[in-house]
Amino acid sequence: MSELRRVVVTGIGVVSPVGNWPGLLFDNVAAGRSGIRLLPAGEQASPVQIAAWIDVPIDDGSKGVPPDRITQLALAAGRYALTEAGLLDHPELLTDMGVHLGTGSGAIATTDQAFFRLYRENRDRLPPMSLPRGINNAAAAELAIRFGLTGVNNTYSIACASSSSAIGEALRAIRHGYSERILAGGSEALLTYGVLHAWHALRALATPDAQVEESCRPFSADRNGLVLGEGAAFLVLESLASAQARGATILAEIAGYGTSCDATHITHPSSTGQVKAIRHALADAGLDPAEIDYVNAHGTGTLAGDAVEAESLRMVFSEHLHTLPVSSSKAVHGHLMGAGGAAELAIAIIAMQKNVVPPTAHCRVTDLDLGIDVVADGMRQKTLNAVLSNSFAFGGSNAVLIARRFEK
Repeated sequence: MSELRRVVVTGIGVVSPVGNWPGLLFDNVAAGRSGIRLLPAGEQASPVQIAAWIDVPIDDGSKGVPPDRITQLALAAGRYALTEAGLLDHPELLTDMGVHLGTGSGAIATTDQAFFRLYRENRDRLPPMSLPRGINNAAAAELAIRFGLTGVNNTYSIACASSSSAIGEALRAIRHGYSERILAGGSEALLTYGVLHAWHALRALATPDAQVEESCRPFSADRNGLVLGEGAAFLVLESLASAQARGATILAEIAGYGTSCDATHITHPSSTGQVKAIRHALADAGLDPAEIDYVNAHGTGTLAGDAVEAESLRMVFSEHLHTLPVSSSKAVHGHLMGAGGAAELAIAIIAMQKNVVPPTAHCRVTDLDLGIDVVADGMRQKTLNAVLSNSFAFGGSNAVLIARRFEK
């Protein structure tokens, strides 16, 4: 068996409710500036009042009829990542580049609009591009078309673990020599009339706080649910040899990936499955629990979800918990679903670059029963050499990623 190749990050691109480039996203997370706000009132009133949504125009470079919003977000974030990696100036390097995209709901806006036309307006014809715009791999396909990425093109749909799985599988593909470089991440745009109603029926969403921007409170004793968000995040992953050969700036090394399925319940998480994924990631990275310096938690702000994740961390890190800071950035950017894992890994990587642990905003009274070191009182200075990011999904799918500071 040939030696496994090292995989590094050379570009990051994001569009989010709290910033459309990585530095701004991190600064707002570190400062606790929230993108959660009241949804604008429309003709069809939704029972969901709050969300984290992007309130600035997105330049996706499209001409003519715009694609589904998930694709618009993906094109913008993908372009930012490729630009930072310095690849757009070298189209010859894009021809064998792949795309791994994660999304939970896909092009749901197109589907929602089509159903409205059929069932509410009783139209007998839909726009001709409804099907190709609405398929789950539309965003990945458009990324390939826009930038000439003719390598492997895969779409992963594993609810909240989608983009973390996309990055993890890209890691494996490059390690084993199947690809040289891959644009990996996720996109989600599910703030539609139908989806909002579906989430409201599930009773997992937070009720609006008196201070609307503080409605999502992961790990707080008074937490009461998650807040939906939209956004996209992509990382350029490539082999170390490729990055060094072209003189690219290396932002971090992707060191480990672990995945598992709870196989217990469609919505309720299990610590057994989460622990398995975390331990697999540690083994894959060749790291002991004591070598992880920060955990960017899944931390949705639900009563059960936060408690089970804390239990999983206690089981894995045990005596090391007192030196292991934990935080959730969902408090400010909301739950980005299929894009969340990629955005949160990006935040963890920037934290490692800056040696700063971002806080869990709005955690008014830390739930002491959780038994973990929740960073809740502002950002914390700490030397970070290895960071871990959790993504735990409906359906019981778990994906855990570990990044470490790059050393030659």
